[in-house]
Amino acid sequence: MMAHPNGKTMNSIGFSKYGKPAQLKKMEVPYPHGFDASKNVVIKVHASSVNPVDKILLSGDLKLVFPVAEFPHVISYDVAGVVEKADSKGVFSVGQPVFARVWSDVDDDKKTPWFRGAMAEFCVARTSDVVTKPDNISFEEAASIPLAGMTAFQVLKESGLKEGNSVFISGGAGGVGTMAIQLAKHVFKAGLVVTTASKGEKMDLCKSLGADEVLDYKSESFVTAYGNDDSTKFDVCFDTTAEGLEMVKIIKEGGRIVSIAGTPTLDEIRRIGGTAWILKLFLKRKVKRKEYKAAQSMNANWTYLFLSPSHEDLSTLANHLESGVIKPVLDGVWDFHSEDSEDGWQGAFNRSFSGRAKGKCVVQISS
Repeated sequence: MMAHPNGKTMNSIGFSKYGKPAQLKKMEVPYPHGFDASKNVVIKVHASSVNPVDKILLSGDLKLVFPVAEFPHVISYDVAGVVEKADSKGVFSVGQPVFARVWSDVDDDKKTPWFRGAMAEFCVARTSDVVTKPDNISFEEAASIPLAGMTAFQVLKESGLKEGNSVFISGGAGGVGTMAIQLAKHVFKAGLVVTTASKGEKMDLCKSLGADEVLDYKSESFVTAYGNDDSTKFDVCFDTTAEGLEMVKIIKEGGRIVSIAGTPTLDEIRRIGGTAWILKLFLKRKVKRKEYKAAQSMNANWTYLFLSPSHEDLSTLANHLESGVIKPVLDGVWDFHSEDSEDGWQGAFNRSFSGRAKGKCVVQISS
């Protein structure tokens, strides 16, 4: 990692090699420098959140698609804070409260990539990926939104969900699930929103967000509940749990299944600019996938979707947050500066990576 010309550093959380969560360490890295100031801003980070993809990235399972440019690597994609250094074109101003999803190549021409993640005292983000934080939500709440919120929004758009339609969302209490329930019910105006969660707090949470029905996935099969009668099948299925093949049994003729879990398709890797030539060795095209073939046999459609950068989508989410149509869902907030395994930053990663979180796990970096 190239040192700052003046030796300026900052604290961050990251890893120096692929491996297990124990590889994550608090580390000192160079302060942001060497990027195109006309297209990027430096954000003083107030909060950052953890996502399941962080665990996948850390493990090395994404290195053929999104290899880490250099080690040590600062983790996390979601950020909320204030503009520390504005872009030279004046899109943002110093001190402006913002939030963003940080992407792997800051500069569009990819000549000076700056991706050191958001879990640090400062980070760089493209101006096109940054939006103003609504006044009615905290920095911690804002940091929970970008990746999960945009993923849910883009999947529901891709699915073609229309007002009055029925939608089944697996894993409703997770980060993406909590956003998907709210968006489906309150933005897309779905007539019926059904999801899965464990009994107790998670089931209650899903109902409070707008789910009409919640199945206890530990004791009830969604195929048994909804797959035996065409009248109970769904217009759209949103797969967050790698159960797309089973969802074929509950999708209506002409319906749409969109998955964000499990193995992606070669087509989707190509769409987002991944190193698809390597993946040809072990990834299948959509038309060769069991899920796609099974859906076709039911005159339905199955597809896999990766999140794409979209200023418009994040701005739309900001508007819905500001109006109160949707709300952030936080499992908890942990302290960046503490090394306590439960209350400190490690606790946020442990909780999120366990798969037991209700909504998002957020790390407060500065108050």
